[in-house]
Amino acid sequence: MQNKGSHMFQSRHRAPRAFSVAVYLYQPGDGGLDRVAILLANHLVQTGVPVELWMTHLDGPSASLIDPALTIRHVPAPALGRRLSMIGQYPALSAMVRRHRPDILYSAGNQSNMLVALATLGTDTQAVGRISNPIVRPGQGRASSLVRLARFRLIARLCAMTIVMGDHDRQLLLPARADIRLLPRPTVTAAMERIGALRAPRATTAPFRLLMVGRLAEQKDQATALRALARLPHIDWRLTIAGQGPLLADLQRLCAELCIADRVTFTGFVDDPDRLAALMGHADLLLQPSRWEGLCATLIEALACGADVVATDSTPNIRALLAQAGQHPVTPVGDDAAFARAIERALSRAAPASMREQAVRDHGVDRALDRYLNAFASVVPGEIATAVPSPVLS
Repeated sequence: MQNKGSHMFQSRHRAPRAFSVAVYLYQPGDGGLDRVAILLANHLVQTGVPVELWMTHLDGPSASLIDPALTIRHVPAPALGRRLSMIGQYPALSAMVRRHRPDILYSAGNQSNMLVALATLGTDTQAVGRISNPIVRPGQGRASSLVRLARFRLIARLCAMTIVMGDHDRQLLLPARADIRLLPRPTVTAAMERIGALRAPRATTAPFRLLMVGRLAEQKDQATALRALARLPHIDWRLTIAGQGPLLADLQRLCAELCIADRVTFTGFVDDPDRLAALMGHADLLLQPSRWEGLCATLIEALACGADVVATDSTPNIRALLAQAGQHPVTPVGDDAAFARAIERALSRAAPASMREQAVRDHGVDRALDRYLNAFASVVPGEIATAVPSPVLS
């Protein structure tokens, strides 16, 4: 990956827009927020917006998705853990804002929202935060929930705009008297839409094809789904798990203990969006057993590819979406018995394709990112947003 040496925001595509954007991303990792940030930066540069991608680490699993036309800048940080590293890089990010003067500094997700908001204080740069995970997590104690909620509301007041992915999050932040925008998650690609439209009916004699996608970590709780599947020996199923993470060996051992190892395949992280779409297009059912989520990109993507979904109540943001798509209601987090019952019912009663398609239509990448673009334009002062484009000099 190359750090372009330009001293101004620029684009090689369509006629440039009058406002400039810097997208802050800690690293191009294997998470949904990383992919959304890169897709956003790509879309902005392709539609003529002067945009740069500012990152702490330049390499990672999703680095291959970055448009070569993007200007990449490195944000220096102390060699500490992720959270402390972000705190420690405040002086460097603040200096970069003052040197390069973007009209908007966009934060990829929860952990960087405060950093981005503070780095823009006292400047003309507008901070835009994005809620990527629950403001209050399921099962969180009342005291810690109140502290966390107060912090999120403070950050929202410091930002020119905060993007949320569900009405539950929007309602929680409204008392902050800040600009809170509910925008769709830009996650359904054209390839996913094609796969969903061309999907062939399932062969009745074939095993049910199940899929889990996500980092092999505590948050995703693949273990609950594995225990649920062990309760269904009478169903002919096969499971593919796409992802990497610290719990790989533990999950493989659990499969052996549950005597289901011969039915489970671990593929590792799938960095090619088209390959991931193909996996979803072959799946009858996506399993989403997460303990907490913001909106669940994989859930939306699977529905777009024609798969049904069984999910835990990892966030209130997905309840309406699942109902609109004709899916089984959410099950309690960590309840493998309830998850097993939901799997069995979902496999016996597929939702109509039209319901799935309509439920996720707004999450198409180009449609959703155009809404991001319009939202960005609305927070830039009018005389900048409508002026004749001019370079942003350092």
